[in-house]
Amino acid sequence: MRKETILNVFPGADHNHRLVVAIEQINNGPSNLMLRQETFTPDVGWFVQSQLPIEPCQVTGLKMALAASPSKPQRSPIAPTATQAVDAAPATILQFGDALASQAG
Repeated sequence: MRKETILNVFPGADHNHRLVVAIEQINNGPSNLMLRQETFTPDVGWFVQSQLPIEPCQVTGLKMALAASPSKPQRSPIAPTATQAVDAAPATILQFGDALASQAG
């Protein structure tokens, strides 16, 4: 038997897309954190496009990465149009040091 608890639903780029964060448990086994990309169609309703299990050893690192993100992220298009300026800010690499290495096993 599959049990699921939805923790949060984040809207996507339009009203037909969303990101779902859920905890899933199958046959009284261990619980897994899942990230799901879902799409809505009138004929089917919401359905899963892709899903990514987050292993228990990855949760702390994911929390740290999300906590280090700006508090108000700005949504940007996948490909900028000709009238939009492209932000040329350099990428930032976050160093986690020993916090994740000790969980790597």
